[in-house]
Amino acid sequence: MRRYFLHILFASLLLQSACVKKAEDMTGPTMGELSIIADESMKDIVGQEEEIFERNYKYAKLNISYTNEYDMFSKFLEDSIDAIMTTRPLSKEELDHLEKLQSYPVQSVFAKGALAFITNKNQTDTTFTYEQMLSMFRDSTGGKVFIIENAKSGITNLLLQLIKREKLPKHFYALGSKKEILDYLPKHDEAIGIIDWSDVSDSDSGLTKEILNSIHLIGVSRPVDSIQHGFVTPYQYNLQDNIYPFTRPLYFISKTGMTDVGSGFAAFISGEIGQKIILKAGLLPLYQSERILEIRNTSDIKVIK
Repeated sequence: MRRYFLHILFASLLLQSACVKKAEDMTGPTMGELSIIADESMKDIVGQEEEIFERNYKYAKLNISYTNEYDMFSKFLEDSIDAIMTTRPLSKEELDHLEKLQSYPVQSVFAKGALAFITNKNQTDTTFTYEQMLSMFRDSTGGKVFIIENAKSGITNLLLQLIKREKLPKHFYALGSKKEILDYLPKHDEAIGIIDWSDVSDSDSGLTKEILNSIHLIGVSRPVDSIQHGFVTPYQYNLQDNIYPFTRPLYFISKTGMTDVGSGFAAFISGEIGQKIILKAGLLPLYQSERILEIRNTSDIKVIK
């Protein structure tokens, strides 16, 4: 009888041990592993978000790689990746394609960024109307040339939408990196570089200060049929209400269809900590924390939250 009882006890323990999962094997908003592809223009901000998220949740592992917009969407539509971070939403054609595969992605906006136009220090023309910029994009008769980082980038796609063409005109040139653009500008007075604002938006960065001291940031007016604010640059306060005209949203798009570490990361970057990271980086968070002021008299203002 005792031997029979020991057999039953041993079998019960085996069954219990088989049913207990290790924490690292479990899946949920704060645990599990997921591969994500992010637009290479978002590398700095996404890297910061990933670092803090994984520091807070030790069982969460994000494998984030970076590439251009064209290749990223190709992999997403081919079903070889389930989550992307990008500067545009899926088009109707892309959504229709995914629906045929019985895939229904969730698209979440978490911040607002912008394009930045830069030129060398020799230039005196550092302000243009919105209409002048579009005209220069379409036509090279003004003598300006535009330098971008990658012909497959989201910047290229946005420019094509603005000028309503399938290919960029011949006065656009693509170089291999942001560094190449910054090296090119001092030698060519006619050149205007187009970069993502996040490349130079962090005012606490020594590299950002060095770059901004070496170039002119071009100011642009709003469209002629809009309320005017003069010539504005893409600093954070001008991204609010689209005062700066060349803004673009940042998206997290997932088609896992699960409450997994991807949905947890999406919630994190839209939450208080994630949005503060975006605010500090000089972009515009979609959600901003309230600060309650306790005012006792005109000379005594206390921030209590």
